[in-house]
Amino acid sequence: MCELLFHNGQILTFDPANPTPEAVAVEGGKIKAVDRLAELRALAHPNTQWIDLKGKTLMPGFFDAHIHVWKVGDLLTFNLDLRGVGSIEEMQDKLRDFAAQHPELQWIRARGFNEAQMQEGRLPTRHDIDKVVANRPVFLQRTCAHIAVINAKALEICGINATPPVPFGGEIRLGTDGQPNGILCETALGLAIRHFPPNTEADYETMILAACGGLLRHGVTAACDPAVMPDLLTVYQKMDREGRLPMRIHAVPIVLPDGGSEPLPLPDLYESENLVVNTVKFFADGGLSGQTAALSRPYKNSNSRGILRLDPTQFYELALEAQSKGFQVATHAIGDEAISLVINAYEQLYQAQPDAPRHRIEHLGLPNEEHLRRIADMGLHVVTQPIFLRELGRNFRQSLDDDFLHNCYPFRSMLDHGINVAFSTDAPVVKDLRPLSCIAAAMDRMDLDGEVISSKEKIGLMAALECYTMGSAKANSAEEIVGSLTAGKVADFLSLKGNLFTTIDIQSSGIKEIWRAGKQLLFQ
Repeated sequence: MCELLFHNGQILTFDPANPTPEAVAVEGGKIKAVDRLAELRALAHPNTQWIDLKGKTLMPGFFDAHIHVWKVGDLLTFNLDLRGVGSIEEMQDKLRDFAAQHPELQWIRARGFNEAQMQEGRLPTRHDIDKVVANRPVFLQRTCAHIAVINAKALEICGINATPPVPFGGEIRLGTDGQPNGILCETALGLAIRHFPPNTEADYETMILAACGGLLRHGVTAACDPAVMPDLLTVYQKMDREGRLPMRIHAVPIVLPDGGSEPLPLPDLYESENLVVNTVKFFADGGLSGQTAALSRPYKNSNSRGILRLDPTQFYELALEAQSKGFQVATHAIGDEAISLVINAYEQLYQAQPDAPRHRIEHLGLPNEEHLRRIADMGLHVVTQPIFLRELGRNFRQSLDDDFLHNCYPFRSMLDHGINVAFSTDAPVVKDLRPLSCIAAAMDRMDLDGEVISSKEKIGLMAALECYTMGSAKANSAEEIVGSLTAGKVADFLSLKGNLFTTIDIQSSGIKEIWRAGKQLLFQ
């Protein structure tokens, strides 16, 4: 018997054993059968709800394999969103207004500016902030989250003076006067973050629910939240026990927090229907758009090669401890120098424990041919973000030499090497968290200026969709639960307007209906 029977549409299963069925039967929140309609009629009973797709496309829900869920929610609730500001003056106006509207806030926090999209073409400094807010500490985080700018009040609170101690893997920039100009990079951000008033349990819950609501509207039914601190993990587990998580969350605890050299304690492995904790997170370098990703040669028009954030010996020891307790390891590595460090460590880990989980590399912005071969040989997962090309492409073109740019985020090459690729957005690093926009970026590789970045690395529609469904499920060790329309898996679906290959505009919202565990979600 079945409760729901979907028919009369194009059904994309992403199950190679059953690629072109006619109908899908659902019972108890799970897929009961996927087959020809004639075969599934026998499962129907008088109360079965027949869902006529009317030619629409039915497919698995999207799985964003790397999105900072609570931070997306923070920008929707408590934080000032600066994504898209076109000048320092516009940023100052928004900051002044936000501070006036929130006299209760001890710290003014904002995120999202990108100097490549601002008239001045430079990072703001403490002097720019002090002109509009001087009486309270201010923390402005760049869109990449690897660079922040603080004002003079915050410098005072943090004890950052002319000769500040700089944490390993960090940078405190100085102005022409030899004094800190307020710009902090990589682990140095922790010098300010540690002074923030702690988020309450209620704050985190508000952020999580706000973010999940937005994700579900765009067809994201599962998400991986990387770099989760212990207090946030406690909230996730509490919400899960109380049945209040609206979607499947894979929470990934961070091991080395910004601004500290002492690791956090490893949590226990955890898995329920809606919450999984089986992976830990490290950062090997910074962001490409802010020129802090670690490269083997300097950025264009610069002497900088970025910042390596990991000591190889400490990284191996901590990762081995996590691996020995059954954890998968996910490591942020964008620049080729950082990628080499991570691959070397992973090879050592598998020499110690050949049967360990297949680990992940997050982003993989500038791999070379040898990197891809070694990744494929180890069976590693790559979790990457096509939408970076769209929103941050101008930064890439300004920062990278021709050879790096030609091989930037090489999705086609990854797939050609047989690597499992998972798609994601890394929001709120980017503003557009719609999976269909991310898929379009993988297909056309066009930035906001209309420039195509390395056309040889374009991929097709079906490959891109699979990266956002089964690719993400595999990278999160959830391929037996979600990712395809296969009997026994959770009934997380979405339908797309019209036939995917003829009428749908993949750069629009595109989504008609969404089902989560067999229940249709309704949005106002």
